[in-house]
Amino acid sequence: MRKNFMVLARSLIPALLILGLMPPTRPWTGGSVFPLARPQAQEEVVIEEEEPNDTPLTAQTLPFPRPGEKVTFRGRIARGDKGSRSEELETFFSQFGYEVGEIQDWIVADPDALGDAALGDGPIPLRITADWRAATSTQQAQQETDLDFWVGALIDDETFFIDGFKVMSDIQMATDQRPESWPRRDQPQQAVVLYLQPKGVRTSDGEPLPNDGFARKLVIGIQHFSGPAAEYTVTIENLAATGTEQAPSIELESHQVDDGFFSIQFFGGPSGAILLNRFRPSRYPARLVAVSHPFFSFRDLPDPSGKSIRVLVLAGESDRPDATPPPLDQARVLFDKMLPIPRTIESIGEVIDLPIDPPVTIESGVVYVGFQFPSDPIEQTGIALALDRNPAQFLRTYLSVDNGQTWGRPRRDEPFTGLPVFMNANIRATFAFGKIVSSQIVRESPLRKRLMGSHPVAPLKPLRIERLGEVKVGEIVGW
Repeated sequence: MRKNFMVLARSLIPALLILGLMPPTRPWTGGSVFPLARPQAQEEVVIEEEEPNDTPLTAQTLPFPRPGEKVTFRGRIARGDKGSRSEELETFFSQFGYEVGEIQDWIVADPDALGDAALGDGPIPLRITADWRAATSTQQAQQETDLDFWVGALIDDETFFIDGFKVMSDIQMATDQRPESWPRRDQPQQAVVLYLQPKGVRTSDGEPLPNDGFARKLVIGIQHFSGPAAEYTVTIENLAATGTEQAPSIELESHQVDDGFFSIQFFGGPSGAILLNRFRPSRYPARLVAVSHPFFSFRDLPDPSGKSIRVLVLAGESDRPDATPPPLDQARVLFDKMLPIPRTIESIGEVIDLPIDPPVTIESGVVYVGFQFPSDPIEQTGIALALDRNPAQFLRTYLSVDNGQTWGRPRRDEPFTGLPVFMNANIRATFAFGKIVSSQIVRESPLRKRLMGSHPVAPLKPLRIERLGEVKVGEIVGW
């Protein structure tokens, strides 16, 4: 049945996910399995399931774990439970013999529920694990129970995202392993860092940004894919140091502000423009050992593999939402090299690591990490950079079209409301802690199985900017 569903997914998944008509489906990733590093003993809070928790907007709220704390949720799920709109899709596809699965249970970890102890906007290094067992008779228990756990952000735009839920692809677990974990088990001793949407930030007209406060909430959907009823646990661990204890023995942190899913779009210019993301390691000293991006090879354009791109790392002080990079001629440049693109991605959600060698040491503050578009046209280089067109507002991406003298935020106008939506660059950073001899130890991004079989990743044609300052759907502007 899973095989039949994947055939259907080749043609339907991209459109349905973008339009918010379908819940996420289960990809599979191969590769070796490595044990995660064990943190020191943490304080644990255990929460039992309470109905109704059937949609993202009626999800059961958990206390967000403080530094050094973990929160464990225990629930039960079965076919036929009341669920969200995904049940309608399950019923529809089942008449054709296809299996979709139902996202029936939802939980939300809201940092603002901590009151005066609420966490800031980030970075928050997290690890999430999930496990389950059959909760029915012995005979039924011999059948395989297949659950998926989807992690994302809660947003208030239900036009494009089913039930107000936006999945973040590199956070989805779906590893075919028990227990499932984020980060995946093929990424040893690594935490994934969460950046929360700043609250109270307003546009230049004084209006609140879309999704103000919503995207601060971490949302997990539990999907019953097949098999008998099951009891499950979800554990959210905050791996940040408490101030009185050393941080857990996690050696790597993966930082991203994009969701990496089907809402990405690639841009081939403007020529020489610089695109940066602002990151802050969760503790110091830290070493920046890799910058990553989903480099892609388009039809009718040269393969960018083997070509070089300028990588820039600038030092910064402030992590406020209104902070901007310094002018390039006045900045403390930590790294400035042309690095070769080793290969292109095989599936949506994958990124290619470019090692920073020697690693850049950060003692305090933030770093601005990114790329400069080639001066040659995309018809010669094939190099395009990706931005998330439908993000929660992280406000951490900057664009300069005058060689780094001034900076603005790439944006588009939301077609239904006309409100400005700031896009997030699909530029990621990996920080290392402890003794690092060379950044070459950074993992090669694992080759994932194609999410849509032999179907192309997406028929996206790179767009170039011709009229800066004029906002159009699909165009990128300076500010």
